[in-house]
Amino acid sequence: MRFGSSALLAALAAAFCSVAAVQGIAAEPLHLRIARLYGLASLPIMIVEHERLLEKRLAEAGLGSVAIDWIAPPKGSTPLDLMLAGKLDVAIGDLPGFLDRWDSAVSTPREVRAVAALESMPYVLVARNPALKTIRDFTNKDRIALSSKLAGPAVALQMAAAQEWGFEHRDKLDAFAVVRPDEDAMEALLAARADIDAHFAGPPYSDYELAEPRIHRIMDSFDIAGPHTSELVLATKAFHDAQPKLCAALVAALTEADRFIKENPGEAAEIYVAMTDDSQVSVEDLADILADPDAEYTTKPAGVMHIAEFLHRAGRLKHQPDSWKDLFFPEIHALPGS
Repeated sequence: MRFGSSALLAALAAAFCSVAAVQGIAAEPLHLRIARLYGLASLPIMIVEHERLLEKRLAEAGLGSVAIDWIAPPKGSTPLDLMLAGKLDVAIGDLPGFLDRWDSAVSTPREVRAVAALESMPYVLVARNPALKTIRDFTNKDRIALSSKLAGPAVALQMAAAQEWGFEHRDKLDAFAVVRPDEDAMEALLAARADIDAHFAGPPYSDYELAEPRIHRIMDSFDIAGPHTSELVLATKAFHDAQPKLCAALVAALTEADRFIKENPGEAAEIYVAMTDDSQVSVEDLADILADPDAEYTTKPAGVMHIAEFLHRAGRLKHQPDSWKDLFFPEIHALPGS
């Protein structure tokens, strides 16, 4: 039997597609959509973007044709929201929010897991009122600004209350909490406005605030929960399982970014200031913040199980992970996480 030219081309195309599918070529995406989120906790992913470290690692893995789209979430939405809506492949999220999403879809293709941790940094509770020396000193006249009543500082506040007054009183300080964006809360605290006299947040806000002599530290989340991861790089299980080489390249790029920050804090500070247009801090002061021993940039998860166990006991999580490895993809399972 003889083929016409069109039939022959179709047959060759089908054969090529079959080979490509076997070799994994067809699974390679044309575009990788990653969340762009600026902040000190997100500095490693900012370094990955600025220094084109992911492009480098993708090329080494034979995935050099992948185009990377860095997408900033619109106001009012989070990277996790965009990822679950199919508009992002890789998101950034804080630990409690990630645990909520993992819990809601565990054991399904839409299950969210962490590709890697971004850092281990404390949230710091600061106050303007000199009478506020411990959490026992707060009264109905006082207000603690939080970025959200579900985010890391809010959970740390409940953990502190549970330690001080017992688990059944973990919400004792919730009545004093008000929700404000961190930047607005810092401005109100420094301006001595009456509506806020304390703020619970991470760097750089806590560093800016403590540079003011009238502001003092009450505690930080490491005092309560020990060293812990605050933000993570996230993906759905379906995406990871379709693109394990891509996720491994991302972990390698983040690891290189962590090393860059440790070895070049001044240059990392310059990149942060340039990308965020942050005029509130000098490069020199920011380099000092990055050199703080409490601020560790690492892909290794820390304190994840402690916080997950607290949220499960509080009823916020329906499922209790048996290990931190249940929450992370295999690419970092060899690390000494917790």
